[in-house]
Amino acid sequence: MPATVRIKPEVITPHRLRIEMFGLDDEDIENTIRMKGWAWVLARKGWVYAGEPDFIYRQLREVVVAMPNIFFDEAGIEVSIKTVLAKARSDEERQEGRDLLRCAFEKTGQLETAQSFL
Repeated sequence: MPATVRIKPEVITPHRLRIEMFGLDDEDIENTIRMKGWAWVLARKGWVYAGEPDFIYRQLREVVVAMPNIFFDEAGIEVSIKTVLAKARSDEERQEGRDLLRCAFEKTGQLETAQSFL
């Protein structure tokens, strides 16, 4: 079963966001994300990484795009996209986020679903 991710807003600072991963059952990927600073959150029963957009973008590039069997939660695609665009600190960062999400959705085969929100 593939792991699913979603991106949600954090309220600590105006530009902070959180990426969450659920259903991960690949020990190699688990070890990789642990080394990248993700934390296991028992209450959520999933892996979480929070930070400013540039840190989240790095996780999208190095985990979601680069690793196999990771997809976006279908129900959370709209919220994920809107969060990335809303939390950007500049127009350039917003465009970078949009481009990176497009790349991630192409990799996962979910671009058609996400296209209207990008």
